[in-house]
Amino acid sequence: MRKFLLLIIIVFLAGCKTASDGISSAWYFDTAGRTTYRDKDWNVEFYDNCGLPESSSARWITEGKETFLRFTLKNNQVGGCGTDAGARHGAPYWERAEIKQTASLKKDVDYTLTFRVRFVKGFIYEREDFFQMHQGVQGCRVGPALMFKFSNGRLISKIWNERFTRKVHIDEFIGKWIDVKLEIHLTESYYSLYFNEEKIVDEGDFGIESCGEPHFKFGIYRPGDEAATGERISILDIDKIRLVEMKKK
Repeated sequence: MRKFLLLIIIVFLAGCKTASDGISSAWYFDTAGRTTYRDKDWNVEFYDNCGLPESSSARWITEGKETFLRFTLKNNQVGGCGTDAGARHGAPYWERAEIKQTASLKKDVDYTLTFRVRFVKGFIYEREDFFQMHQGVQGCRVGPALMFKFSNGRLISKIWNERFTRKVHIDEFIGKWIDVKLEIHLTESYYSLYFNEEKIVDEGDFGIESCGEPHFKFGIYRPGDEAATGERISILDIDKIRLVEMKKK
């Protein structure tokens, strides 16, 4: 009997830990048997919702004691999402090696997202996105609320006149791990972005449509270039993705 009670207590405590480490979600996406991605130091799960150009487009790499996810995108690797093969936004097609969060965020909760990123190669081409907060779901075809990308080597966002605290160029970060923090205030529609604890965007604006379900995407997503020659390779490493709810004031 004592052993049985002890087992119940252990299970209960384990459940409490999962609840405290976890995050409440508003919507769960149907992964439909797609490959999922999550590491022991992540608390968010992702899946390749549009597939990947090839098996090596997203693969686990180990360096010393650290394991992280590496994305590789090459010239003419058109994405598998429904609109990638067509011309739009000034590009004949769109290239993509990207994964999507398996659940959406609650709109009445504020969050802090932290992760490590390393730009190994590339990000000198036009509009190369490395993470975004999207909101489109079935029955609600809307664009992302936030996008962060390097365009010709310079950090930009979805908003063309975003008020960055300073100019950020890929040359200062190429080959180095960066600790990124995104404070996302869904209740008030503003955010702040930090690189290595330096505030890069201070209370930038965004909007979520009433039908939208906010969720994160990581990887490489960029416009195709029919005139480009060579492999045009970009490589991105992502690790330690953690999402926590902010305490209500």
